[in-house]
Amino acid sequence: MDKRKEALLQALKGSDSEHRQIAANALEKVEARERLPQFAERIATGEMLDKLRAIYAIGDLKGQVIIDLLVGAAKDKSEDVRSGAVRALGDMGDTRVFKALVEALKDESVMVVRNAVEALGKYNDSRLIGPLMGMLKNKDVGVLEMALEAISAYGDKRSETAMLFFAAKGNRALKATALRALGSMDG
Repeated sequence: MDKRKEALLQALKGSDSEHRQIAANALEKVEARERLPQFAERIATGEMLDKLRAIYAIGDLKGQVIIDLLVGAAKDKSEDVRSGAVRALGDMGDTRVFKALVEALKDESVMVVRNAVEALGKYNDSRLIGPLMGMLKNKDVGVLEMALEAISAYGDKRSETAMLFFAAKGNRALKATALRALGSMDG
């Protein structure tokens, strides 16, 4: 870690302003990783705002340790903490978080479920069609719209029946999404 910091500190002294900005951002991440034990403690025992601050502080970091911390936070008693953790997991772009995001679809909080659907919608992985299709039965219109939008992006024939249903019986937004999906669907 010291070699990384040395290189970044050296870049901060350079004349290229873009490189200085990149180095400053990277140094922030290196220092956040050094404070990981403190962030882990905050997530485990802190007040809600402390937990959220810790989640956002580590949200740009990568690796299994970060995933594990965020997965744990996604099971917190606070809806806001669970929601923040789910959002951070989705932003990671790492397929190792699928299980936790799919699990979050079962959360009692609509806010957490919406964040999970939105997060899963960022991935283009056909393994997610099933869990997202399950969200088409959700009572919350926002969850329903986000799930249909995510599913429509796949263009997968497995969603044809759902798209036909919402093209005929959906509200204005659902109908528009379903009609677009029917036009771009495979085979």
